[in-house]
Amino acid sequence: MTTPTPMKHALSQQGKTPSQSQQGAAATPPVSTPFSVPHAAFSPRGPRSSPQQFKKSPATATSASMMGHPSAAAVNFDSPSTAAAFSALQISGGLDLGLPGPGGLNTPGRTSEDEFATKLEAVIAVLSRSKGLVSEAGLERLANRLGLDSMWESDGMGVDAKRTLIVAGAALELLIHFSNNIVEKVDLDFPDSTEIVTKHAKSAAAILLDDLKLAPDQSPLTKQLDSFAANFERLAILDKLSVSPGLNLYEAVAGIYESLSRLHQWEMQRTREDPALIGKSENFLHNLVLCTKSGIPAMNARRRVGLSLDYWVEKRLQLATDPEMQEYMDKTEKIWSILIACCPLRDIGLVSPVRVSDKWISADVEKVTMPGDLHAGGPMLDWLEPKSTFLPALDQDKEMEAMQMQAGQPSLLGARLPEVAFHAIFDPPIYITHGLWESIRDLGCGLPANELQQKSYDTLLFPRAPGSDYDPSEPRTITHSKRVGFTPSSAEVKWSLKEHVNTLYIYKPIYARALTELTFSHPQQIVSLLPFLRQFAFLSTLLENSFKDKPDPTTVPGGMPPTVSTRTTTSRDDFASFMGGGKSPADSGSGSGPSLATVAEEMESNKKEEPKEEPLKMDVTLTVHPIPKLQILFPFRDGTANVVLEIRANGQVHVESQNVLDERNAVAPNGRQRRVEDLGGILESMESLDKWCLFLRSRWA
Repeated sequence: MTTPTPMKHALSQQGKTPSQSQQGAAATPPVSTPFSVPHAAFSPRGPRSSPQQFKKSPATATSASMMGHPSAAAVNFDSPSTAAAFSALQISGGLDLGLPGPGGLNTPGRTSEDEFATKLEAVIAVLSRSKGLVSEAGLERLANRLGLDSMWESDGMGVDAKRTLIVAGAALELLIHFSNNIVEKVDLDFPDSTEIVTKHAKSAAAILLDDLKLAPDQSPLTKQLDSFAANFERLAILDKLSVSPGLNLYEAVAGIYESLSRLHQWEMQRTREDPALIGKSENFLHNLVLCTKSGIPAMNARRRVGLSLDYWVEKRLQLATDPEMQEYMDKTEKIWSILIACCPLRDIGLVSPVRVSDKWISADVEKVTMPGDLHAGGPMLDWLEPKSTFLPALDQDKEMEAMQMQAGQPSLLGARLPEVAFHAIFDPPIYITHGLWESIRDLGCGLPANELQQKSYDTLLFPRAPGSDYDPSEPRTITHSKRVGFTPSSAEVKWSLKEHVNTLYIYKPIYARALTELTFSHPQQIVSLLPFLRQFAFLSTLLENSFKDKPDPTTVPGGMPPTVSTRTTTSRDDFASFMGGGKSPADSGSGSGPSLATVAEEMESNKKEEPKEEPLKMDVTLTVHPIPKLQILFPFRDGTANVVLEIRANGQVHVESQNVLDERNAVAPNGRQRRVEDLGGILESMESLDKWCLFLRSRWA
């Protein structure tokens, strides 16, 4: 191993930066690949050329040197040996570039130069998906690819010199500090933005630094740029669409955050003051507002730069009772959110251009109603309509305006509206029916063009085998076997595993779409959609938990079983005993479940002693018109339980019909009166049809 020559910068992991390549002639030539140069130089859409011209291109020459070719000349693709080698590799499967076969003859279907260019572009697109490694050269290429200006500053000379990459845009400035090609610090600033933007710069810089710094025991040769590129690209898009002066999109997004945050704080205060919720924990109130109100806005949360609006979470009614459990649930719970940014205005006439304001809702939030006003009940939110944001007129518009004024004509030109709209990205995507899709469009939101091929809801949720033909109008049956962990009512056995065979029937076609993004004009549109998004988020959760292979911590010895916080004698007491193991809080006076070691030991012992018995068969029929509905059949007592449930807005479960609750089990062993509504409430808590059936069989039979 040789020591780098003093007074020179060390080589980057992906080749020298432009500033490094400008050093003296004695410097080591930069290492490059065919894809380290801009794609335009390697584009197959260039001038028509012969194979002799192509084989002498710099890209092929460099490729030859990298493959150990003894000569500096390019590989001769016309030679019989090379053609035979490529033919032996059978590259026609994944990298079919239309290269000549043995003897210089092209195989059938490869004679078109346009077809060759198309295939080569596809290969370049695949290779471009990887953002590369975290290095000086990699970050500089990323900045250039995003259309931002970049330059280097050096602190000292030699191998140990510190270097800083400065990336600048219209309203953005990012400084990435390197030491020996390792990122040490990231500074982010928005020089021309107001305080509502700059106060979030520090938290955004912390996320970007976390994306770039090495993990413990991680090699610089394996640190990928993908997570940093995804976050920084969101900032770069806002910068490229901004217009100086007149349109700062960082302020536009921050203004929506300020309004949504004002609404959230008002809803939390009203929830705390609700007499029916006195004594509830802060976690309970937090989830209640998250899943039933206007959601919870967050800026730079969960390692994502930008504004997000959380509106649904798994196990929202299962609350942790200790910090260890809370930390575990925070890491494992699935959260549904909407990322809010900006994009070019596509649906002109349907969606209004972006407006820069933090006054989307009044300071009082609630609108004062007068006697006689028609209102459906509940508070009326006082949404506002900010003034339009105008940009300065273009030079050609100014000349036209001067000509009109000289001719004595009224000027119709002048300031112009921005060609940018607010953009919402759904993470994860929501599968919704075609009817709801059209209702969103009628609300004034811009949606992507519909796919040519109609898809069914069950196909989106449970994809079919690749290449299989199907008719969405045909009935479909999905069968899934699984083992479900639960706590029987018997005192002798505290934990058990039950074999389930679940069958889902879809008799009528359910045409659906995957809602991935939309454009909107006002945050009120997004807030008004949340109840229906929760409806289908909860429906998909129920179906996936029962008809998909998902890791269930309660069925894994040593896993982390959910501990339910229940301190009152309600319908959730039995649920706590069922999920936590042992007696209910009403009997024991404690809401805590068994320890992890106890659960693991009991599961192992019960698995050995568990007698062989027939699996529990559960049949579910799904319909969605006019509202998502589940008909559930399972063995109960000496017959069959038949329960029909509606999944309503905000994930509320309504019992349409049932034959489970009657005079024989109307009163619980502790004297509590059971209600039909308890069937829906228990399912909302468990979020699993399997455990819901086992609960009713073991507690209500």
